[in-house]
Amino acid sequence: MVLRFNVGGKVVDRVDLIRKKKWPWRLDVLPFAVLYAIWMVTIVPSIDIVDALIVLGGLVSIHVLTLLFTAWSIDFKCFVQYSKVNDINAADSCKVTPAKFSGSKEVVPLHIRQQ
Repeated sequence: MVLRFNVGGKVVDRVDLIRKKKWPWRLDVLPFAVLYAIWMVTIVPSIDIVDALIVLGGLVSIHVLTLLFTAWSIDFKCFVQYSKVNDINAADSCKVTPAKFSGSKEVVPLHIRQQ
């Protein structure tokens, strides 16, 4: 069960507790590292270098689009770079979803810690 606070206020609608994933486990790093390794081991030796570079261009394009989507969409950024958590002590950030017509979603540092 993920800890979600449904505020339902005039400004803030919902707050989700999240934790930043460690760098190698993020979905904009690990899958692409695997894909680049597969490209290097299987594609490069088996086809012409020009064709291999075309495949590499496609991989790089998808990788760049993934990075751009993390800049464009807070929901996608949270999906790729954060994990939802159940405990406030495990969270290091929170995703704030505003009420309609009150602004845009944001990821903010979690300033509250229980002792």
